[in-house]
Amino acid sequence: MGDWTGLVAAGALTLGFLTGPAVRAATYPVDDMATLPGRSTVTMKWRTAGPTPGDGNMLDGATAVTMILNTAPWIGRTGRVYMKLDETPAGPVQVEWTTQGRLLAGFLTPGVRALVYAGPIRARQLTDTLFVHVHADGRRLSAEQQLHFKFEIDVD
Repeated sequence: MGDWTGLVAAGALTLGFLTGPAVRAATYPVDDMATLPGRSTVTMKWRTAGPTPGDGNMLDGATAVTMILNTAPWIGRTGRVYMKLDETPAGPVQVEWTTQGRLLAGFLTPGVRALVYAGPIRARQLTDTLFVHVHADGRRLSAEQQLHFKFEIDVD
C-alpha cells in the first residue's frame, strides 16, 4: 500500500493512497505501494484573507505525487483504472489533478470513482506524476484529517 499523506485543520490535510478490497467480480484492487509522494503533508491555506460570500471559508492545498501502479497481473488485457477517495469526517473535500499525460486528469469527491486510465495494459507498471490540488471547507475541519485514496481496475 502506498502512503502519502497531507493534513486539514485550518492548516493541513493528510493524503494517503491505499489499496482496498475488490468491489465487483470484474473489479480488482491495484497495488500502489511504489508511489512516491512529493510531500507527506499538504499545507492548506485560506482561499481569501477574510470571509467573503461563497469562497471565504475554503482551504486550498497542492502537492505532486509520482504514481506507480502495479499492473503486472493484467498485462495483455484491456481495462479501466479508477482512483477512489474514501469518505472523510471533514465533510466535502474536492480533489483535482493534472498529469504529465500517461494518466487522465480529473476531479474527485469522497465515495466516487474517477477514471485515470482506459486501454490495453502493456507494461508491469503504469507511472505518471499527478499535480494534486485539494479543496476543503475550513468550517468543517477541527483537527488534522487523513484522506485515503485507492485504485481499482475493471478488466474486460
